[in-house]
Amino acid sequence: GGVSKLSWYVPIFTARRNSKLLSYIGMTENAGSENRRLMASTFLRPQTWKYFCEKVSLDNCTTPYHDDEGLLIAARPPSDQLEEAKYFLTDSYHGHFAATKDNDCDANPFNCTGHIAYGPCEWSSFAVSQAHYLGIHVKGNGPDPAGGYSYGQMVEIYKAANYTKNNVLFVWWTPDPTVQEFLGTDAEFLRVLLPSPTEECMQARTTKEERCSMDPIIRLGKEEGSCDSEAHSAQKVLVTSFKKRTFDADEAFHSPAYDAIENIKISDIHLDYMFRSWYKQNTDRWNYDPREAVCTWAAENIDNLLRYVPESHPRSFRMEEQNKPAMYGAMVTALICIVLVGAVSISTFFYRKEKVMVYAQPTFLYMLLVGLLFLGIGAILLPANVSQGTCIAKEWFVLLGYSLELVPLIVKVAAINKIFQSATKCKRVSIDTKKMYMAVGSVTIVISIFLLIWTVVDPPDRQSNRRLTDDINGDGGQIIETEYLCRSDSAAWFAISYFYQFMLLIAATVLAFQNRNVRQEFNDSSQLAFIIYAHSMLLLLRMMVVYFGSSLKANLVATITSYLLSADIIQTLAIYFVPKLHAARTLSERSAISTSVSMGPLPDSKLSSVEKIRLNAARKSSMDECSPNNINCPKCG
Repeated sequence: GGVSKLSWYVPIFTARRNSKLLSYIGMTENAGSENRRLMASTFLRPQTWKYFCEKVSLDNCTTPYHDDEGLLIAARPPSDQLEEAKYFLTDSYHGHFAATKDNDCDANPFNCTGHIAYGPCEWSSFAVSQAHYLGIHVKGNGPDPAGGYSYGQMVEIYKAANYTKNNVLFVWWTPDPTVQEFLGTDAEFLRVLLPSPTEECMQARTTKEERCSMDPIIRLGKEEGSCDSEAHSAQKVLVTSFKKRTFDADEAFHSPAYDAIENIKISDIHLDYMFRSWYKQNTDRWNYDPREAVCTWAAENIDNLLRYVPESHPRSFRMEEQNKPAMYGAMVTALICIVLVGAVSISTFFYRKEKVMVYAQPTFLYMLLVGLLFLGIGAILLPANVSQGTCIAKEWFVLLGYSLELVPLIVKVAAINKIFQSATKCKRVSIDTKKMYMAVGSVTIVISIFLLIWTVVDPPDRQSNRRLTDDINGDGGQIIETEYLCRSDSAAWFAISYFYQFMLLIAATVLAFQNRNVRQEFNDSSQLAFIIYAHSMLLLLRMMVVYFGSSLKANLVATITSYLLSADIIQTLAIYFVPKLHAARTLSERSAISTSVSMGPLPDSKLSSVEKIRLNAARKSSMDECSPNNINCPKCG
């Protein structure tokens, strides 16, 4: 909001001595040698501490040096090179101005000049060009290639001029605390009037390269560019990373700092007030004082500052409201599924010797039931309170559950497919049950290793997620809803987990499709196909819930996923186990009736050829599971 301007200045005490020095017209009123003598005699050149001790002091400042008016100039010699280059140091060196050969108009009547202090050539200062073309015979003698001084040296020179009351011509800008430091004193800055800036003048300004050139002719630039500096609005300088980091973050995490700094505007009056308060403190000039000045001003102008508060702020936080009926419903449903899995497991063990169970291979059924049990436990943990323990446990139970549920089915369907393919070619095939179990175990071990690495390297943990709602708080800002969910630092772990489950279903679907023509009494192909297709649909729904979960509450996503896992368990029990248990119970009842009337067992002659093959294979497998089962081709008799 402030206006900045670079101008020529003289202190009030200089203007009182000669008011003509307040404008370029007065400085050039008497052209020629008289004007040169005026500038050369008025503006002497500042000298460093080293120069003063070596050239002016008779004992190299070994003893304190006082001028003719009794002012202390040098209390001691400089202690190091840094002090040697100083023009002013409080209580140690108070500065000295001398007429050098550049000020000697008797020896150099056509080249003598007064002194002007301006900044380094990198600054947008045009003092060299202005002085030359306006006929003001002054030049700088600083260490800069163009005769300029550093910021610190400029401040030291002005303080030395104020202490010794030597005239000084100074190029400075406003707003700046140095100007405020001398406000109200006889060293207050008074601006020197120069020709008003025009568009033509601004276009003809010297560039940085020209101002810093070693060639003095190039440094002069063009005469058209010798007008006064133009005023411009003060700019707020912000690093690019500040803006990038602000807007790269999720909207709920946006800090209002960037927008507030960008919006705020402070007038020159308020800036001057803060600068005066800063220098008035005089407790800790470059640390505590400016902080105190700014904070005091902010407290006194809080109503004005509130106008710059960014839209939707101040924001407030609230915890996500959980749908407890749905959450508890999901957990109860999962618990019921676990009870059903337990009941089915007991029934399967009870009817394990029945023909339908023998054909289905009880060991594979037990593996599948363990997988369903794990899924049930995972379904209970999903909507439970989020913690690192539950986050890790549910990933283990869900992934191992799917492995123990699907891998045995895939291995079994693959074996049946192998038998059927060999049967179509009238070939004898040997199925090694040990290899089938090893295949299931190998996949389970690999998944366990993956889960172990995940748990050690980047375990899923309780992390907060903030969502910006449309609700408004009492202060007119938006409300941010905070929720907690399980998440690892890298999303790759979850991606690999779902990809693995998806590949299992792809493999199972392909095998089920290949076995669509196999007779039902031989391989349960229709039941397996239904299970696999249902798994595919439920996994697809789970993936959709995760994908669109960013627009849903985390607890709702977990609850829906829990219901889907429970549905997976129920459909597997209903499609695959219930028909087998019903058939086993029916056969058991018939067997009991047959036994009661002493009818004896059903002779093999009453069985179909396929049933004979399956029964013989099952008997041999139960007698020695470690030996391969030889199954005759049904088409070859």
